[in-house]
Amino acid sequence: MNVRFFSNYATSEELLKRFLANYSVWDDELSFKLNEDYEYAVVFNRTDEIIRPSARIITIIQEPSWSKANENNRFLRDSDYLIVHDAELFERSYGIKLGGQVIESPSYMFFHDRVDKTFFHYAASTKKVKKLSMVVSYLNKPLGIYQKRTNLLHRILDSDLDIDIYGWRLNIKDPRYKGFIDYKFTGLLPYEYSIAIENSEEKNYVTEKFIDCVLCNTIPIYHGAPNVDQIYDNRFFSRIDPQSTTIIEDIKAIITKPAPYSMVNKRIYMENYNLYKQLKDLILC
Repeated sequence: MNVRFFSNYATSEELLKRFLANYSVWDDELSFKLNEDYEYAVVFNRTDEIIRPSARIITIIQEPSWSKANENNRFLRDSDYLIVHDAELFERSYGIKLGGQVIESPSYMFFHDRVDKTFFHYAASTKKVKKLSMVVSYLNKPLGIYQKRTNLLHRILDSDLDIDIYGWRLNIKDPRYKGFIDYKFTGLLPYEYSIAIENSEEKNYVTEKFIDCVLCNTIPIYHGAPNVDQIYDNRFFSRIDPQSTTIIEDIKAIITKPAPYSMVNKRIYMENYNLYKQLKDLILC
């Protein structure tokens, strides 16, 4: 079967490159196309491109429910298959009935850095010489939980927490701020722990904020999806409440212990949430 990728944020060619960089493709039962010779259109979020009328549509939602990408999104109703992290939330938020066969699943997210997945196999040997990092950029958005992340950053800066901070568009005069990094793994690989705060607190919405850590064998100190421990092994991440009055003490208590070494959550991402496997299950079964 021939498949072509579409989205609201990248070209078909760019999407195919990211897909192949992220996921293991172990056979040729699906053929990925950049031309009009396709039977299945895989749409990430939505697209304004014209899809062949005869093509079946598989839509994969990668954005939280409140994202503008979901407003007036016909693919929520007009797809043959819809993969979404919280079906009831989307129906309630938009007052619609989701269309096609709805598959509720943890989010299928690309990891952040534009490198091949094999990089993270070789990088597993990187020595953990530092304790804690946080990678954060300034985004002053009223939706989601951006403010929880930035408020936590301010509380950290007002404390004596031993941490290295990386990010973009941050006006910070503090020796713990190490500046912008071209590759996120620079701020993860040498660290035992890293603070990872999602943009939302929606069920199943576990994104690259978490995934990037586990690919680097770094333990996430996490806040986001309330059911994350049903998706990944909770022995190898810690959860925090960024609004806790004792948040700095909570983080200090976590990092006093040596971070447990494990590749369990990396394998869960690579194997359980391999999008190629999901597409084969939908298209060929």
